[in-house]
Amino acid sequence: DVARATGCDELIVLDCAEGKTHADYTSVDIAERVKEITGGAGCKCVIDGVGASTYEISLACLSRRGIFISFGNASGAVPAFPVLKLNAKSAFVTRPKLGDYIADPKEFAGRCSDVFNWLKEAKLKVGIDRTFDLEEAVEGHKYLEQGMSKGKVLFT
Repeated sequence: DVARATGCDELIVLDCAEGKTHADYTSVDIAERVKEITGGAGCKCVIDGVGASTYEISLACLSRRGIFISFGNASGAVPAFPVLKLNAKSAFVTRPKLGDYIADPKEFAGRCSDVFNWLKEAKLKVGIDRTFDLEEAVEGHKYLEQGMSKGKVLFT
């Protein structure tokens, strides 16, 4: 939703893989699928919130001069890797953190305003996958750890 709201194309390969969950990174050759979809060009930008188990796939999906944005550690932190790995495509890599994008109250208010306006205008939809009662916290955490969620998981 945010990609569309800001004028970007959005490509989610695993949505196209029938019967597969977002946590299944091996049943589909994602890099090959991206090449098919993009006519061999690859993606200008890959935003990866998973981390250790997907960063190699993300790098393989990049186009020439593409940027890899690693922002999450769902499967563990991305390990250090040789910068020469980026050379083949003249690729870029960044690891942003929220604090640098809301560094002062004015910037924080602006970011909040953007998000709440997107919600109000229905440009951003928050997908709630499951809700667990607090008494089911152990089950809920197992659900998250197994990578089964396809949206937000709430504990009430």
